[in-house]
Amino acid sequence: MRDGRWALVALVAMASITARAQEPSEEAPAEQAEAEAPADADADARLTEARERIGRGEQLYADGSYEAALAEFTETLDLLRGHQLRYLVLYNMAKCQERLFLYDAALASYRAFLEQGGAFTELEGEVRAKIDMLDGLLGTVRVTVNVRAYEVWVDDRRVGEGLDTFLVPGGTHKVEIRAEGYVPAQQEVQVAARAERSLNFELERLAEEFEGLSPVLFWSATGVAVVAVGVGAGFGIRALQQRSDVDARTPPLGTDGESDDIRKSALLADVMFAVAGAAAITAVIFALFTDWGDDDDDPSATRLRLDVGPTRGGLGVGLGGSF
Repeated sequence: MRDGRWALVALVAMASITARAQEPSEEAPAEQAEAEAPADADADARLTEARERIGRGEQLYADGSYEAALAEFTETLDLLRGHQLRYLVLYNMAKCQERLFLYDAALASYRAFLEQGGAFTELEGEVRAKIDMLDGLLGTVRVTVNVRAYEVWVDDRRVGEGLDTFLVPGGTHKVEIRAEGYVPAQQEVQVAARAERSLNFELERLAEEFEGLSPVLFWSATGVAVVAVGVGAGFGIRALQQRSDVDARTPPLGTDGESDDIRKSALLADVMFAVAGAAAITAVIFALFTDWGDDDDDPSATRLRLDVGPTRGGLGVGLGGSF
């Protein structure tokens, strides 16, 4: 690539000029030379790497590996930040982008090349002709989006942020809008050269991530279980006492009313124990889906445990834990 070699030669020459200019004069104090040495060494290292990458990019371009060549030139552009000949790399990048049919990117690189110094080089006429040619190959896409901050992607390539107008090569393209907190949306558009198309995007918010139930639900279910156990125990004790009073008589005979009271107390005790069991199961389920914050990392945090198991008299429910 003749133009790539021309840029490389210019950078090599500039590197030698810069190196000579940075050599400390005999009259300069030793302290000043020592202070400037680290900065000079860093600049020389970046220039050396830039020359190597330009040479590698040239070879890749010649081999037809345009994407790899573009990557080398893009890295070189970053290495030469602040260098007065940095704009030359933009020309090489534009050539690669042309080969990759990234006409909008090539157009931007050619224009940046002229703005940053290329207008005063022998390449000005060629570049201006390229710009006119590329302008004729591009169409315009206008987008309206219902959010303020968003990214525009065309054919899986990021073209900018917050753009309402951008250029694309003539043809069919997939335009995608991405925004934080919203579901990405995409549309296919067919644009002819020098034509314009408009697209409207209505992004939908992402569903909020489930972070867990409130601990209030767990404690409420636990409270119901505890109260139900207490009430059921009260009715059970009452039924046992009534049965004991009847059995203590001689003969052990109770009235119809006393028998009804015993049955009612026993039934209410069973109902409350059933409610307690259901509430305990609900509390266990809530505990599995509750957001406990950082309690797992705090050994002093309060923890409650429900113990359900067989006892000598039947099924027992107990509370345990650490406080």
